[in-house]
Amino acid sequence: MIPKHKEEAGKRLRKIAGQIQGILKMLEEDRYCIDILNQISAVRAALDRAGLVILKGHMETCVSEAIKNGNGEELIEELDEALKRFLR
Repeated sequence: MIPKHKEEAGKRLRKIAGQIQGILKMLEEDRYCIDILNQISAVRAALDRAGLVILKGHMETCVSEAIKNGNGEELIEELDEALKRFLR
């Protein structure tokens, strides 16, 4: 993976880990359920954005290289399957 994508994904995932810790604290403190659900929704959206960063890195490295080397069809199929899982 390209270092800039790796760094960005790592930064996003570390932030998400902090958000999850915050949600656990909210739960322990018996905070209002809707507030907790709102935070869970924010984490889901953040995970999607982190996944897109990783996906972009994969396309710019692995998929691009495979296409250049004439082996793109297999990686494109793999990417298609990964996207189907990611978009569920």
